[in-house]
Amino acid sequence: MRIKSAHLHNFRRFTDLRVQDLAETARLIVLAGPNGVGKSSFFDGLITWYRRTAWNAVQGSAQYNAKVGAVDASEYYDRVSVELHGPSRAPSELKQAGVYFRSAYRHEVDFNIKNLAQQPSPTERGELRRAVDADQSVSENYQRLLWQTFSAVYDEDTPDSSTKLEIRERLTGKLREALLRVFPELTLGRVGGLGRGHSFEFTKGTAAGFPYVNLSAGEKAVFDLLLDAVVKAEYYQDAIWCIDEPEVHIGTKAQGLLLRELLALVPSQSQLFLASHSIGFMSEAVQLASTTPEEVAFLDFGEHNFDDSVVMAPVTPTREFWKKALRVALEDIALLVAPSTLVLCEGGADEFDAKCYRTIFGQAYPDVDFVSVGNSDDAQNDKVGLTSALQTITEGTSVIRLRDRDLATDLEVAEWDSQGVRTLGRRHIESYLYDQEVLDALCEELGKPEMKETVAGIRNTRMGELAARSKDADDVKAASGLMFTDIRRALGISGAGTKAPAFAQRYLAPLIRSGMNVYDELESSIFGVGD
Repeated sequence: MRIKSAHLHNFRRFTDLRVQDLAETARLIVLAGPNGVGKSSFFDGLITWYRRTAWNAVQGSAQYNAKVGAVDASEYYDRVSVELHGPSRAPSELKQAGVYFRSAYRHEVDFNIKNLAQQPSPTERGELRRAVDADQSVSENYQRLLWQTFSAVYDEDTPDSSTKLEIRERLTGKLREALLRVFPELTLGRVGGLGRGHSFEFTKGTAAGFPYVNLSAGEKAVFDLLLDAVVKAEYYQDAIWCIDEPEVHIGTKAQGLLLRELLALVPSQSQLFLASHSIGFMSEAVQLASTTPEEVAFLDFGEHNFDDSVVMAPVTPTREFWKKALRVALEDIALLVAPSTLVLCEGGADEFDAKCYRTIFGQAYPDVDFVSVGNSDDAQNDKVGLTSALQTITEGTSVIRLRDRDLATDLEVAEWDSQGVRTLGRRHIESYLYDQEVLDALCEELGKPEMKETVAGIRNTRMGELAARSKDADDVKAASGLMFTDIRRALGISGAGTKAPAFAQRYLAPLIRSGMNVYDELESSIFGVGD
């Protein structure tokens, strides 16, 4: 059973919502958008339509289902209509198909079943809950799993030659394999019998016989959804499956793996509606759409005014759609960790420049971060697209593009400044790190102030040799390797690193402090202080 369109008027969140153009090939339909936009209300609409159409029954009350403040002569349960793909179905046919629904309130900490009772078929009308109702199903599914296993001994489909293991593994094995693909270290060991130990036992690391109650909240949540899908797939062969916020308690990595397992467990002729705003489920759905676009559809519930009439059709998961989904998924953490200012500077994979800048300005500018993005052209033009990527996650972060001066003329620097690009006043960061003021501070830091003249002599000698080496007279970086070796020996520094960058990052960058001329000059170049 697949939905083609749905119309909800004066129902829950919606004044007049039409969802249309859902493809018959779509096995997965993702309801995207932040909290409070109506995703759960849409599920309540599908439940209400199914109960009314298939069973001529109603659920809930007008107080819950009718749109608050709407004037409508019709009953709330007649305000939802759904069009299915294929020929129309009589109520008796719809009863055999069904709407499967899991609310977001699924957590069942533990249970103890002493007497086995045959559970009613979940396709019966009493099984459908509202989106706000508790939905604890593990204990019921434990009984269903046992009952289905016992029943297999007597049904006509199970060969008489089947072994006890084959009968038991028909459902339990499917559940075990699905769980292992989500949590490779968590193995469903056995399903305990009534009054004989734990209901479900697992192997986790060196612990055998690990009981269900000892699972983490995330493990319980995954196990619950997988168990429910394995058991309910026996009933809902041709149905609309709806899961509200499957990410509850589940980590990002496990979310994507769980989605793949759920799709594999849902019978092929059924359709899975999933409401989520979590990055794990959303990113996995986008990946699935890229490989099988005809099987995945996205309904964007965000940025609609449902007090007005809204026509909603599936959207293509463009970069803009993905950016909005990321904002919703990461907005809270982004506000906590995103810097107020990001400085794109030069530097390779070792992030030498960025690490030095962080050390120098970390205390005075705690809301600023530095990222090395390559050569001067990369930093100036943001060739890696970091500005756009950051804006995907959060708004309000400003970006400073910073390049070394190198051999640039004053005219070039002025032109770059007009383009919003900051330029160091000196050739490169080494020009500041090996400034004599910093080297004097190093001698003081090591308790060897008498060595200042010696270190100054080393600097002057190595800088004076640059011309003979066919280097520019101000290329401190070219002289830094030899300066490092000589200074380390003169001051008796052990553990200074094997190369000049490690020495500069460890010993020199921390010495550039507020109040020093070299600090003020560098601060002005980057942040415009004193301009």
